[in-house]
Amino acid sequence: MDNQQEQEKYNIGFFKRWAPIYYWIEVAFIFLRKKVANKIGKSHAKILDVACGTGSQSVAFAKEGHSVIGVDLSPDMLKYTERKIKPGYDVKFVRGNATKLPYDDSTFDVSSVSLALHEMPEDLSIMTLKEMIRVTKEGGQILIIEYNTPPNRLGHKIAKLYESKYYNHFVETGLDYFLKKAGLEPISKETCLLGNFQTVECTNRLNQKTVSK
Repeated sequence: MDNQQEQEKYNIGFFKRWAPIYYWIEVAFIFLRKKVANKIGKSHAKILDVACGTGSQSVAFAKEGHSVIGVDLSPDMLKYTERKIKPGYDVKFVRGNATKLPYDDSTFDVSSVSLALHEMPEDLSIMTLKEMIRVTKEGGQILIIEYNTPPNRLGHKIAKLYESKYYNHFVETGLDYFLKKAGLEPISKETCLLGNFQTVECTNRLNQKTVSK
């Protein structure tokens, strides 16, 4: 079993346990979802929300009038997306692997990933970011919500109680490292929730072929 197959099996099992309560955990992030949705720089944007989970960020984008596709690997998490869709929302959810997105190059105006990179091994997190670059139009927005580094000490201790086995490596390494490896350069960064989380915006540069080794 290769690293990708192992992670897929782990991911499905991990979120099978968490899916029934994850819907309620998301309540703590309502204000952050809206804040990220307000960062979209054009009206009626076509957005891909990668590793969308139960769909909270996807729906926040749709509320603002955007056309959204949410993709997630976990069938158990996707079960909870439909209850969030309201009449008039242009949003749909599909099962898919973030490291092999089933979309053509330069399809979306915006791509986003929320609290998912730390759930993957390093190589797959970087592959996910590269796939987001590929499917996003040149000059489009790439938005990332993730744990901050250095983390709030108390928040870090709490997160270690429930996060996946990849969490420690991600927080110790830091999001900037992953972005650099994928060839992304942040244009803005904001921290929130007592410094535990960060929202990072990048502008996609498709002609940026040099990626750090």
